[in-house]
Amino acid sequence: MARNRGFLNELDRLAENIDRIAVAAFSRGPARAAEEIVVDLQEAGPVWTGKFSNSWQIETTDGRRTAGSGSPGLPQRVPAPLLSGRGFAFDDIKYTISNFSPYADEARDLVEGYFIDPGTPPLKEYDRGTRVSGYRGDLVGDDEGPNRSTAPLDWYTTYVRGGAIDRRIRIELDAELGRVRL
Repeated sequence: MARNRGFLNELDRLAENIDRIAVAAFSRGPARAAEEIVVDLQEAGPVWTGKFSNSWQIETTDGRRTAGSGSPGLPQRVPAPLLSGRGFAFDDIKYTISNFSPYADEARDLVEGYFIDPGTPPLKEYDRGTRVSGYRGDLVGDDEGPNRSTAPLDWYTTYVRGGAIDRRIRIELDAELGRVRL
């Protein structure tokens, strides 16, 4: 009887460890991935004053949201909100990442825009040229034109459709699984 109790205690400990691994990998892993995707977007995207890069937000399917300050300055990290039990257990998509800047679509080259020099130097290195269209990064020239761009044309579409999101999720889930020990 005592041997059975010891075996059952070992099974209980094993079940607790498996629960701990599942929660860590499938809760913290997606959160870390969302946070790092925002960092990737901040690095790939335009940074003039910093308002756009500090306007990323991460939201869970049940409406929990964390957001950048929207303030000028160097890009700031955005921590992911915690998943609820419902979001953890049932939703395929755990987080939605968006940008609340009033000119987010122009900055992501999704729509044409009208660009005014804010009168301050950009916080990020830039290319010079002549703007061919109304898209932010659509520059041609030999670094002599009047327009400046701190990110290449279609940087956002390239990131989203080029597999970078899937790679980031895989990296963060693998890293999280590697941190957990039985």
